[in-house]
Amino acid sequence: MKTLVLGYGNRSRNDDGVGWFVIERLEELKLAGVELLASHQLEVDHAEIISRYDTVVFVDATIPQSPLPLARTVVKPRFRSHAVAHYLTPGDLLELAMTLFGRAPSAVLFTIRGQDFNFGTTLSPETERSAREAVCEISRLVLPLPEQAAPRSGREAAHA
Repeated sequence: MKTLVLGYGNRSRNDDGVGWFVIERLEELKLAGVELLASHQLEVDHAEIISRYDTVVFVDATIPQSPLPLARTVVKPRFRSHAVAHYLTPGDLLELAMTLFGRAPSAVLFTIRGQDFNFGTTLSPETERSAREAVCEISRLVLPLPEQAAPRSGREAAHA
């Protein structure tokens, strides 16, 4: 299974760069079979890239008023018209991949609540904590489960 993790945002706007932070932490883990990509924003060109994968995990910052510090949402292909001409959502990209290349991967979006979107390159403490939690969740999501070993006691092993 081919997996891509695509983190995006503006690295020069503190917490808006959280997608890049997550990609950098995932690079340190050297996850087998997982490709990583960081970008300033989602682009039409990404549709071709994501069409080559079975699964894509998107990572982005969200507004301070977001109810959860870290949220995980399944993304479905769906194109919407936007007031801002240079703006695409993960759903837009999936729809473009389907329309232009005949396939769209399964996808999940991790949004991490930002607190500080001023100019700078440092994450706020709360955003960094949530980003590190996202790294753990993404790692668990993209790594294949180890093959189950035969139970030593003869009883079936329970898995949560």
